Amino acid sequence: LVSLSIVNTLSFTSYSYFRQNHFRGTDGWDYRNALSGMMGAPLFGIVTTPENFLKTQMQLDNVQSKREELMESKSQQSISQTNQTLQKEYPTKQPSGRFTNSFHCAKTLASTHGATVLYTGHAINTIREAAFVGTYFFCYEGYKSEFRKLLLQFGNGLGRM
Repeated sequence: LVSLSIVNTLSFTSYSYFRQNHFRGTDGWDYRNALSGMMGAPLFGIVTTPENFLKTQMQLDNVQSKREELMESKSQQSISQTNQTLQKEYPTKQPSGRFTNSFHCAKTLASTHGATVLYTGHAINTIREAAFVGTYFFCYEGYKSEFRKLLLQFGNGLGRM
């Protein structure tokens, strides 16, 4: 949630700056609003890229550990009935995968591969962010204008009653 607040603050601030000072976007369905929104994508990609990378790494690690557990359980079918009963009655719960949480994942990957590993995929993530935020602000300004018109028509209709 913290990163979401940071990204939203950066996106709305950069959108406002670029809309007013560079692209001169107008209210309504103006393509310059989309361009204004897209300009901040490299900046908030700095926040979202490590977050997405860590999430993906942890998901892949979890899938790999589940696969290993399955293979291990198949090889343990030859264990005596007594040992199987003991394992069922007194299970040992071990963490699934190499990573216990996001911070542990980041620390492990950065110490193994260097801090820059956290920005793997920054370019494609920035393109994704730009497409999303450009569309978001284009629709935001367009629908805001449409709703304003509807409210004015609704208000005028109430005044005639």
